Amino acid sequence: MWNAPIKLILWDLDDTLWRGTLADGDAVALFDQRAEMVRAFNARGVVSSICSKNDFDAAKARLEAFGLWDEFVFPHIAFTPKAEAIRGIIADMQLRAANTLFIDDNPHNLAEVRHALPEIQTLDATAADADEQLAGLLAIQTGTRSRVAEYRILEAKKRDRGAVEGQSNEAFLRASGLCACAPFIMDNLEFVPRIAELINRANQLNYTQSRVDAAQLERDIINVTRHDSWSIFAWDKYGRYGLVGFVMYDRVEQKLVHFTFSCRAMHMGLEAYALGKIRGNWPDADFSALDGRFSRVSPDWIEDHGFDEPDVRAAIRAERSGQLAGEAGIRIMFDCQSGGIAHYSQYRPAIDFDNNPRLFALRMMDDDSYKAQHFPPFLVYGATVDYLDVRWPGKWHLLERGVYQKCVLRLCIHLIENDLRMLVVLPPEDAPIEKYRLGLNHSPERARIFNAIWRQMARENPGRIFLLEVADLLDSYEEMADVTHFHPSLLQKIAAQMDLWVYGVLTAGSGDAAAA
Repeated sequence: MWNAPIKLILWDLDDTLWRGTLADGDAVALFDQRAEMVRAFNARGVVSSICSKNDFDAAKARLEAFGLWDEFVFPHIAFTPKAEAIRGIIADMQLRAANTLFIDDNPHNLAEVRHALPEIQTLDATAADADEQLAGLLAIQTGTRSRVAEYRILEAKKRDRGAVEGQSNEAFLRASGLCACAPFIMDNLEFVPRIAELINRANQLNYTQSRVDAAQLERDIINVTRHDSWSIFAWDKYGRYGLVGFVMYDRVEQKLVHFTFSCRAMHMGLEAYALGKIRGNWPDADFSALDGRFSRVSPDWIEDHGFDEPDVRAAIRAERSGQLAGEAGIRIMFDCQSGGIAHYSQYRPAIDFDNNPRLFALRMMDDDSYKAQHFPPFLVYGATVDYLDVRWPGKWHLLERGVYQKCVLRLCIHLIENDLRMLVVLPPEDAPIEKYRLGLNHSPERARIFNAIWRQMARENPGRIFLLEVADLLDSYEEMADVTHFHPSLLQKIAAQMDLWVYGVLTAGSGDAAAA
């Protein structure tokens, strides 16, 4: 019977949430089942508000006595017409009438609201099956977290905005200290469930009208040779908004795949902020389809933060998990492939992984910049990324003349001096020629030369350096986009081998692990 997903339930009080009329002096009694419904809907992400013709202080006191007041956001309790009050609540919460359910016992009130807001959904509280309908609505909710705290932030902002007459929206945003962060490509894998939920729930600000399957979204994010993706997180002095947007750009077809935002992001400039991220990589991208749909003014009031900032990253991850992550014991150093490997590992909570600009590069052993890097006890290194000339500015022409081997030796010394262990993932040497990146001098010949250096180092440092040959894992070369970019099936295999390696070192000792 529901015409659209319900995101907000508006409750009348008298003879709807409680039995009796408060203004008439009745000793009102709570409908316990409906009170529990309010709590249950909140837990599943459907918030409740109040629209009631009553004295505000008296109604609030009664709800506090019932232990229910804090379950509601944006309550309107006053002797005013309900249609306009509800229109204001919906606007303040940045929702749509179509996603709102209004519950009242008075047929006149229900008819008035439907007339003013034809898309709103209504329920007669006196209907014999009213509670059954609410139970059915609850049963189809798939959300797993309360959104009350998010709307408390909007309440606080509404109060402050109303206290300063004549202030423009941009001035208010500047005063609010709005900050944003846009994790890029593989960093988004840990947010896939929340991103999928956002895309599939959003209507008003789903500019591409896309829907996703979480597994396919995961594969699309991993496919970095085709897709660039950013998730958008925001916070200001009022609080943290969590993940409020996700955008994906198809590099091949040069078009938006996803461009979706939460209603909490409305009128904050975050859409323009996201476009700026895409234009940073694709300055000629055509966004004319978005003309007139939101402000394109450059949001200079947004303070941009990088996901490489440790405090920012920890806070965003804490939003998702509810607790701060402990120090990682494993680091995957495989450039943009690192996150994919981490995603498939059983040790994911213990893993830190590289993603630009958080990167280890072998050239750091040449200029001592490696000393600023963090190296936990277990390291997984994708040697193939440093077979590219572009990773060696000013030194690429010297790689085969001793620079590469010198850096490998220095890294090995660092491992020994700090009691570290490293699994080195080596690229194939006999792949089809089109799989190599010849324009950057990553050729079969270079792969053979540099792989041989690592094999020698592993022989000379048993129990310290371990090798994983990609060629031994491949069922088909179609599992690689190229020698530095792998498809999910190959990333899963590498993750499985990494897990076996870590388990072997932890349980059997490094010598037995090397033999395995």
